[in-house]
Amino acid sequence: MWSPFMTRHVFSDWAVEDGSFLRLNTLTLGYSLPDIVTERLHIQRLRFYVSGQNVFVWTNYSGFDPEVSSRRNTVLTPGLDYSAYPKSRQLLFGVNLTF
Repeated sequence: MWSPFMTRHVFSDWAVEDGSFLRLNTLTLGYSLPDIVTERLHIQRLRFYVSGQNVFVWTNYSGFDPEVSSRRNTVLTPGLDYSAYPKSRQLLFGVNLTF
């Protein structure tokens, strides 16, 4: 902790909180049409899918992201949160078609 009225840094636990979390980082769900349907369409295989990145984070951490970022990587500042932006969430929809 820094203050302009102090000549040195003071370490305190007033801002320490539990940073445990559960993250579902990658999830893909897909469905392939049955052969009887694809044969009628004169194709070998047809598959639809959706894929997600950074699907959810379950935590009681009050910051944006419990995987904190540190400006300086020293033994005195491990796990120090400098308010990094949260990770982006991505969704991808797709079709695999084989003739």
